[in-house]
Amino acid sequence: IHFLIFRLFSFLTFTLADIQYRRTPPFGITTNANKSSQHLGDYTHSHETVDKSTYSCHSIGECEQCTPLEKKTQPYCVEFGNKEAVRCEWDDPELADRRNQTTIYEDDSIALPSFRACPRVKSVERVRLIKFEGFNLSVAVISVIVFIWRQRKIAREQYQRLAQRIGVTV
Repeated sequence: IHFLIFRLFSFLTFTLADIQYRRTPPFGITTNANKSSQHLGDYTHSHETVDKSTYSCHSIGECEQCTPLEKKTQPYCVEFGNKEAVRCEWDDPELADRRNQTTIYEDDSIALPSFRACPRVKSVERVRLIKFEGFNLSVAVISVIVFIWRQRKIAREQYQRLAQRIGVTV
């Protein structure tokens, strides 16, 4: 009996929560839900899960490092820890016309992304390359010095052995 009461209670709770938190379409569209889904595909409030064919983005800035706070809070900083400024526009002309419309549904509107993840920051990669090349150069210089020292040591030992054989004092 307790199990049945628990199941009924949890079913009612999730059903009521689903009804309570249902969102309205963006830009104040209150027509048929199927009609609004034609424009946005799978409607959600996050630009991460909107059908990507509804908007297109192009880069307007360089790739730069995210701040420590952004790395924890922003989805575009999670993957690489870098961000790139982008300008996104709606592909659908009807949505593009209404992009500046302010309505009571402003909280439900979809904000197009202003940043996206990027794999490499040029300045950081330049510093890493210089460090790598500096390390390789120092290893090469040390190797040449050790090689020359070793060659001279071997030549000196050979000369001393030869001098001992023929009885010359060095």
